[in-house]
Amino acid sequence: MNQRAGRIIRQGNENPNVQIFRYVTKGTFDAYSYQTLEKKQKFISQIMTSKEPARRCEDVDQQALTYSEIKALCTGDERIKEKLILENDVKELRALSAEHRNTVFEMEDKIKVFPEKEQNLLTALDYLRADRETLRKLPIDPERKLPVFKITIQGTEYTDRKEAAKAFEDAALGIRIADTPVKIGSFQGFDLSVTVNSSAMGGGMTAKMQGQYTHTAKLIESFAHNLNRLESALYNIDSRIERTQENLAKLRLDNAEAEKIVAEPFPQQAELDSKEERLKTLTDELNKAAMEAKKNAPKREKTCYFERAKMKRDVMRISKKQKSEKDKSINKSTKKKKPGIE
Repeated sequence: MNQRAGRIIRQGNENPNVQIFRYVTKGTFDAYSYQTLEKKQKFISQIMTSKEPARRCEDVDQQALTYSEIKALCTGDERIKEKLILENDVKELRALSAEHRNTVFEMEDKIKVFPEKEQNLLTALDYLRADRETLRKLPIDPERKLPVFKITIQGTEYTDRKEAAKAFEDAALGIRIADTPVKIGSFQGFDLSVTVNSSAMGGGMTAKMQGQYTHTAKLIESFAHNLNRLESALYNIDSRIERTQENLAKLRLDNAEAEKIVAEPFPQQAELDSKEERLKTLTDELNKAAMEAKKNAPKREKTCYFERAKMKRDVMRISKKQKSEKDKSINKSTKKKKPGIE
């Protein structure tokens, strides 16, 4: 439709005014063609405008005519056409109803686990705030504006970063068991343990500093840099508290939205009920009309299939017998001739 109009309004057309005529004929294929265009435009508009988007969209170009659609196009009974339209509408509405029901089930699952998730985040916030207070009590290095460096490895306290890195490396590389945290000392008052991860767990080593909350850091080959990673895991506690608060707010917002969705019924339920009732009434009427037509139809003379087969076999038998007698006659006349020289 757009392509035809485009041939008129395209550049180079010198006609100042044009008229577009579209002719349609009742009871013909035109009805199906325009119905197909309507469906296509509807789901394209939903996608482009994000209004009532469905989770799945079928390509209308790939839809084939069913026998019922062809019958509706050929018949003059408006009830059959109405029944076809109702069947399509009811099918779509039932699909939307099932989608709404699945969404409700998903939201109910979210609501069910909400109290536990909320409590976990609240507990994490309390633990993080308690660890932050512990860090605030540490003496501050005036040059770095961070707590004075102090780490204990295997019972020995280190304040020199180079010596601490070497001791940290020796203790970590001396661990001989995998996937089990091994305590090697403490950092800034937090118990420090290292886990050697097996290949199944991704490999490498992970350090954990345990206060009220567990602070983790992925270790690399350079243990001088690993000391910086330990500090970063602890000293960025403010940003971690902020992220936890954001996660808590989002969780509560999602729960409120889920409760709203669960509380709202399927918005097109009344339309679905009405069309299902009308479809049932039409189906009963058409079935009754079909039974009446069959009852009043003139009886047709039946031809037995087996009788026709028997007649065909008889004809073939007679034909075969006649051919056999003819062959015998020809052979008999040939034997009566005396041999001679030609």
